[in-house]
Amino acid sequence: MLRRRFIVSELFKGIRVIDFSNNVAGPVAATMLADFGAEVIKIEKPFVGDDSRGFVPFVEGKSVMFMWLNRGKKSIVLDMKSPEGKEIFKSFVRKADVVVESFRPGVMERLGLNYEELKKINPKLIMCSASAFGQTGPYRQLPGYDMIAQAVSGVMAITGYPDGPPTKIGPSLADYCCAFNAFGAIASSLFYREKTGIGQYIDVSLADSILAINDHVEIGFQDPNVSRNGNHHVMIGPYGVFSGNNGSIALGAVNENLWAKLCKLMGKEEYIDHPDYNNTGKRVKVLDSVIEMIETWLKTFDSMVEAEKILKENGIPCAKINTVQDLKTDPHYLARGMITELKTPQLSVGSVKTRGIHIKFSETPGEMGVSPELGEHTDELLRDILGLDDEGINELKAKGAFGTK
Repeated sequence: MLRRRFIVSELFKGIRVIDFSNNVAGPVAATMLADFGAEVIKIEKPFVGDDSRGFVPFVEGKSVMFMWLNRGKKSIVLDMKSPEGKEIFKSFVRKADVVVESFRPGVMERLGLNYEELKKINPKLIMCSASAFGQTGPYRQLPGYDMIAQAVSGVMAITGYPDGPPTKIGPSLADYCCAFNAFGAIASSLFYREKTGIGQYIDVSLADSILAINDHVEIGFQDPNVSRNGNHHVMIGPYGVFSGNNGSIALGAVNENLWAKLCKLMGKEEYIDHPDYNNTGKRVKVLDSVIEMIETWLKTFDSMVEAEKILKENGIPCAKINTVQDLKTDPHYLARGMITELKTPQLSVGSVKTRGIHIKFSETPGEMGVSPELGEHTDELLRDILGLDDEGINELKAKGAFGTK
């Protein structure tokens, strides 16, 4: 019997999400739900919208980052300082499954829109708060961004070279870790609600999410002298970036099988069972010697392309160091749809090259939708979901529900 294949984006079909978040973490979590079929209604500030509308780069005056971060959503503008704006928000919540918000703890409570209040009007509601430091603890009300989370979590302290300053990781790692955690938590909560009929509150933070992936914590607690180690790992080796002629290569030969293969390639068989080198932990202690051994061998090649070819042929994990420009033509990422074209009908170019969807479902594949213009769907949503007519919408406009100049 053939298994039924679902149509594209069926996974969260019928789920309505209110995205009351800003910047990266919350919006990305909501966007991932949209990729897989949820109806996502983005609540934006009057006249300016989400902060990411101001993020570079711009194409024809539009932020490409905003378009990627908020693809597949509908935008409505609400002035949440007005009583009418709050009531409209609550009306949407009554007919929603999920609310995502990213304010500092206490803001939603002051607005009268915290989980305890919202579940009174929608007992099955799932609400996810994605904040800098979480809803509890002494840092809870401090403002924070990705870089602040990198600093407080210890990640920045272990990034960089021993004789250099603590270093920020390039991408917004805390933001995206928090977003992926929020997505998983919301999906899990929907599953729980399906079984029990009960909604719940989810508390995720940038600081917790990036601390959770800081695998230097356990070794650092045992050895207080552990610090930054440049492009090499403090726990396993060889595992890092090695220089040769005309470039560098990332290489990992951390288990004994791979170490033996690498030693044979380098003509250093005597180090396979050497008591100072026959275990990944031991090799970390003589890392300078290991680095010198590998880089001396790499310099026997005219280029890193040749070295990479031989390493791969022998099953040793390695990769050339791609630039962002290299990704445009990388055959693997292109084949997997990880470099793709995001449809942008609001631009004359019609599409822009961006990252694709990184989770590949066999039965319910995702689809990247179009990002909204600011307030593009305000009237449509008020009519279709709340049942308002033109007179009712105009009355709300007159009362400042959508902002006043």
